[in-house]
Amino acid sequence: MLALAAAPAHVSVRKVGALPAATSRLSAVALRDGRVLALGGLVRGSSSDEILLGPPARLRLVGHLPAATHDAAAAPFEGKIGLFGGGQAVSTNTVTTVDPRNGRARSAGHLDEPLSDLGAASVGGATYLVGGYTGSRYATAVLRVGPRAATKTVARLPVGLRYAGVTVLGRTIYVAGGLAPNGETRTVYAIDPVAGAVRKLGRLPRPVAHAPLVALGDALYLVGGTSSSGSGLRTIWRIDPHSGVTRAAGSLPVPLQDAAAVSLGGRGVVLGGGTAAVYQLTLR
Repeated sequence: MLALAAAPAHVSVRKVGALPAATSRLSAVALRDGRVLALGGLVRGSSSDEILLGPPARLRLVGHLPAATHDAAAAPFEGKIGLFGGGQAVSTNTVTTVDPRNGRARSAGHLDEPLSDLGAASVGGATYLVGGYTGSRYATAVLRVGPRAATKTVARLPVGLRYAGVTVLGRTIYVAGGLAPNGETRTVYAIDPVAGAVRKLGRLPRPVAHAPLVALGDALYLVGGTSSSGSGLRTIWRIDPHSGVTRAAGSLPVPLQDAAAVSLGGRGVVLGGGTAAVYQLTLR
């Protein structure tokens, strides 16, 4: 279903902190103790190896990845935080684990093939990777990652996607927008990774890629991104996870492309996206 009717904005946006430098294409995970772990990214045109840890307002450098990377995906994995794929000039298959207590990182195996521009999610204690780019093709697989980074395909998207918004609400993985072989997309998918089922949930009002998706309350929020013309976007879209109806819910202070977003304590935290800002999203 598609809804274009205007709705009152109900997401407020406030800057609460800053990264060390303007960053895009970084990976982030919210920790249970209220801190955020931010990994890698693209800084001044080069990949970063920095590991940042702390509350959203006080992120600080605590360590370094084994190799600089951007366009990777992070999620809980084997009691730590796993950083999957990414790369610099080319896509890689590396897996790194980071100890959320102190930011220490170590190599933890390799995926079956290179993947960058992907999404990651945790459902019921299992880690899943969604879509991405192998270096030669757009990936359709939804992969479950097991011990020693072994992967199993549990479902497939109807079309290969990279730079899509990926998040979890309940036990369902949601995928919004993204870049397909024929350009930016409008489709929203709902994935049951246990049943291996993928269904089309709805359509965005316009094609969007390079936008993070975050679950807040009982809905999904797609933050900023890039239009089909390549322009950066400021709109925050609310997606109903039951009907697929999408409505404008707020606006960012500036366009953000390739930001990271996490849900923390009932609020959203948006990091980077071509700026150094860390923003907080609050439902009102």
